[in-house]
Amino acid sequence: MKKIGSFILALLALLTLAACQTTDPPASTEPVGDARVQNYYQVFVRSFADGNGDGIGDFVGLENSLDYFVDLGIEALWLMPIHPSPSYHGYDVDDYYDVHPEYGTLEEFESFLAAADAANIDVIIDFVINHSSNSHPWFDAFLAGEAPYDEYYRRIPGSDPRTSNTGAWGQNMWHSAGENTFYAGVFGGYMPDLNWSNPAVVDEMVNVGKYWLDKGVDGFRIDAAIHLFSVNELPEGVSSIDESLFQLEYFSYQIKAHQDDAFIVGEVWDDASIYQAFYPAIDSVFHFDYGNAVVNAVTQGFSRDYVEQVIRWHENALEQSETAVQSPFLRNHDQNRLAGPSEDSYPNIGPDLTGLKLAAEMLLTVPGSPFIYYGDELGMGGAKAGQPPLWDATVRTPFLWSDDRLTTWTLDEYDYVDAANQNVPSVTAQMADDASLYQTYKTLLHLRIAEPALKYGDMTAFEANHPGLQGFYRAYEDDRLLVLHNVSDEPQSVALPANHERLYGAIDESMIPARSTLIVRVLPSE
Repeated sequence: MKKIGSFILALLALLTLAACQTTDPPASTEPVGDARVQNYYQVFVRSFADGNGDGIGDFVGLENSLDYFVDLGIEALWLMPIHPSPSYHGYDVDDYYDVHPEYGTLEEFESFLAAADAANIDVIIDFVINHSSNSHPWFDAFLAGEAPYDEYYRRIPGSDPRTSNTGAWGQNMWHSAGENTFYAGVFGGYMPDLNWSNPAVVDEMVNVGKYWLDKGVDGFRIDAAIHLFSVNELPEGVSSIDESLFQLEYFSYQIKAHQDDAFIVGEVWDDASIYQAFYPAIDSVFHFDYGNAVVNAVTQGFSRDYVEQVIRWHENALEQSETAVQSPFLRNHDQNRLAGPSEDSYPNIGPDLTGLKLAAEMLLTVPGSPFIYYGDELGMGGAKAGQPPLWDATVRTPFLWSDDRLTTWTLDEYDYVDAANQNVPSVTAQMADDASLYQTYKTLLHLRIAEPALKYGDMTAFEANHPGLQGFYRAYEDDRLLVLHNVSDEPQSVALPANHERLYGAIDESMIPARSTLIVRVLPSE
């Protein structure tokens, strides 16, 4: 009898469940927008969060800090190089199939990836495919003439006229390999260029990519993508850009065949007319012109063509590839920080809180996947030292935790005090301050997540733009937002659509304060 009773109860439960499913179907799980468009955060692992007390950032520290990213509104991370390397920065790789021992073990990295996945945060890693370290075993075998590595790097005889060629910025790019032969090293002799004309090298890099995808990473930031076939590296008459595009397209095809949702963004540090040509080959390319456009608008107090520029860049990218995803950013690890001093070719905002907030508002309202350099949400400063032993370590200094996650490697390695950030409030202080820069970033990052039009929408110019007022619409399906930036030093009056809903910014919607932003939803006419 107990068995019969149990069966009847189970049957009733199933019938009840079926009835519920029939009358109350589950909500649609259809994805909204382009899954490749996300809020990204660039992390220098060494400087971000210490998890074991040795003063060096690591994977345990990153895992312990996932709640910070979630709270801020970050959906994806780009980790600067994580592989074994003789340098502090890691851009000269000794082993593509392992992690830097100072950052932890492979198991700790996998644990971090699993935890990030559970927190709905994607992770892409820096992939240095243009060159390796000169202490990589492949390069030792190359110098010794051992097959198959004797063709892993680009070798030319001393009689080749290319040996007198210099690189894109006038640097020596050919280095002696002994016995009257030379090898290419665009970034210096200690970073020998891999020979992407060799199919074995291409296949090796594809295999490395598949290896890390299988470990759980979600894609790659391709370092020095334009230099796979660098200027003056190939014989005369061969297009370095065409060759680089061809190999990147093949690499992307192989990676996507292995994992179709892997995201690939390339570093092509050049004018928009050059880097936009890379959109058909990979998902995205860093928008190097964008940061300067924002800084100029913020610091000059006017920018008649800011919106026109951004729309033109957006449209040109889509002309190159209808699936192009732009990756705008303000500053990165190779430049003086946004809150740091200006230099001739890279103007900056400096420690101007209002200006830094306006820059954040501009970055986080345009199309694409915005990339935030770690610490920019706090207003961290810093300028490149430009000389040994610090070089560019001064723009990659410890993130400003107020707890035991604070890293100290710059003090330990260089006896360097980060004077530029002595007066910048810590994370804890800024979290408690509603008027802080951190809160501006947090509010807008979460607004991008909540508003599909702000994240995925098209962009058209506001009809009443003028030098002091730079506005545009972001439209997605039936939703339409109006973003207005007052880039002047005076309040600006504006005639808003009759029916609207304020989402962000000025309480008095008819008057936008100096150097600030207003975002409203345009509602249907009654």
